[in-house]
Amino acid sequence: MPENDRAAAPWEHLRADVCVVGSGIVGLINSLAYAKRGLSVVCVDQPTEKQLASYKVGESLLIYSNAFLRVLGELDEAFQKSFHKAGFWMAHGMEGRTSFDESVSEWGFESDLPQHWIDKAVNPLFPRVMFEDSQIVRPEIEAELRERARKTEGVTLLERGLVREVELGRDAADHTLTWVSRDRREQGRIDTRWIVDCSGRSRLLARRFGHDLPLDSGFATTAAWGQFSHCSDDLFDERWTYHFPDGDTARRDRNTLHLWGAGYWIWIIRLAGDRVSVGVTYDRNRPPEEGNAREVFWQVLRRYPVLDWLTEDHLLEFSAYKDVQHCTDTFVSPRRYAMVGDASSIIDAYYSQGLSLSMTTSWHIANIAERDIRDGHLDTGYLDHVNRAVTADWRIMRSMVRSKYSEAIGDSRFFILDHLLDLTVFGAAMLGRFRATRWLIETEGRTSEENAEHVRLRTGLSRRMYLSQSAPWHHLDPHRVAGIVESWHRGLERRAKWRLENGVELPATKAAMRAYAALPGIWRLPFVQRMAKADLTLKAVKEPGFTSVRGTEYRPPVMAVSGSLVLALAGMGTLYDIADTRVRKLRKFGRELRRGRR
Repeated sequence: MPENDRAAAPWEHLRADVCVVGSGIVGLINSLAYAKRGLSVVCVDQPTEKQLASYKVGESLLIYSNAFLRVLGELDEAFQKSFHKAGFWMAHGMEGRTSFDESVSEWGFESDLPQHWIDKAVNPLFPRVMFEDSQIVRPEIEAELRERARKTEGVTLLERGLVREVELGRDAADHTLTWVSRDRREQGRIDTRWIVDCSGRSRLLARRFGHDLPLDSGFATTAAWGQFSHCSDDLFDERWTYHFPDGDTARRDRNTLHLWGAGYWIWIIRLAGDRVSVGVTYDRNRPPEEGNAREVFWQVLRRYPVLDWLTEDHLLEFSAYKDVQHCTDTFVSPRRYAMVGDASSIIDAYYSQGLSLSMTTSWHIANIAERDIRDGHLDTGYLDHVNRAVTADWRIMRSMVRSKYSEAIGDSRFFILDHLLDLTVFGAAMLGRFRATRWLIETEGRTSEENAEHVRLRTGLSRRMYLSQSAPWHHLDPHRVAGIVESWHRGLERRAKWRLENGVELPATKAAMRAYAALPGIWRLPFVQRMAKADLTLKAVKEPGFTSVRGTEYRPPVMAVSGSLVLALAGMGTLYDIADTRVRKLRKFGRELRRGRR
């Protein structure tokens, strides 16, 4: 039969409300999210067997990623089988040491809740979605999402080819995407009103339409990581246990653990099945060792005797990115396309914000796209706010990590105050996470299931669910907030560098927090040089009744004030840092003046 006479296969020409490009974790969750809103979705990709089996990165869930994946992806049961993440933990000074002794600075947050807090929740799912973060094995979770997408009404999972051409429709006309299989034997066309690019680092739309946001050349990083087997509990002995002043304990290895060095940091993320993800990310302008990424990876790890159980024999996979960072100037376009995940921006694995910001940005884009598709109204005001706020969020994330790659990380006061400043940003986001959790649990992500309270929640979240727009920052322009945070980090860094350059030695300092003792004793900073043990950790206190959360409130008091409270604490510590450094500079000037007179 002549080629022109053959019947077209059903997948050669498809039409959908939304075309999602890419079938990784971000693409799959977007596909499910749009389908739950009653929209038709085509998810197009052709992953190789190697890509499907790859461990990738992004195992640690934090802030928003846990909530969206548990509910939209229906992964609650899978997450309960994943490695439970007890919190996050940072340390500096572990090179050459076999234990986390008094010469090591530490900053940690144990997020596990007391059981009586959990018991007060009206819905037993609420504490898991709101508070119970996990550390996941990416290929296993993506396989579950892929199977769910295949079975979800409204989703066409087209894993037959890669998008090669994109023609944007004029005015209200559909866009047209042309895909071709890897072996070039198959091809097809997709007509769609909206395109959501989740193509990862290939960045289909950002490259095609020139959306790269230039990043200054003064800060560039490389990341190398591996996943290892045979990493069982018996490797993590008493050295890994932190003792709180009231007798409680924490296992550092059960947190997402970060070890900081000069111009680099290491992540250690335990996973189910005795696996562990270990990565080294470093400043390309001053690499910690000579050689390629793999050589640097192993040479840096060998600086840490506490990690001597990591060997090539148990390495399951190794990967590296020479250039980690890129950013886009647009996340959602008035021309009816959007970019999320690594297809838009990535700065650093620190704080695991890649997935978290991808989930929130995708949710905002879904609100805009759904209204356009259903009502023919493109809300350009909301669209502009998303672009400004999300760009500001990535500026904030870049400022968080940039300062820590500098020499300032060796100053213990900087180590504490810079992490505390980060906590002000994430602490402010807790109310948004609470409201998003309520909306997700009660609607399952389906706008058709909303009542008046859910509409109120979604309307509020559309303005506030950003790092740069959480209370108490929300009255300011997003880029004004980003500028304040950037300047704050630079000030802490500048003063720390002055101390280090002028021989001011501060003792290694520790600060560990728990959900029921969530503040460090910053008021102790002036006395750390006279303390027998420089530890800002507070004893747990009996929490007042108003801190309990049932999961049905609109504005729980403790979450409404968390951002302001931590901001005030960070401000107090910073004012002391400014005053103390000025006094030291005056004393130095006075000594130099007296020497000059002699």
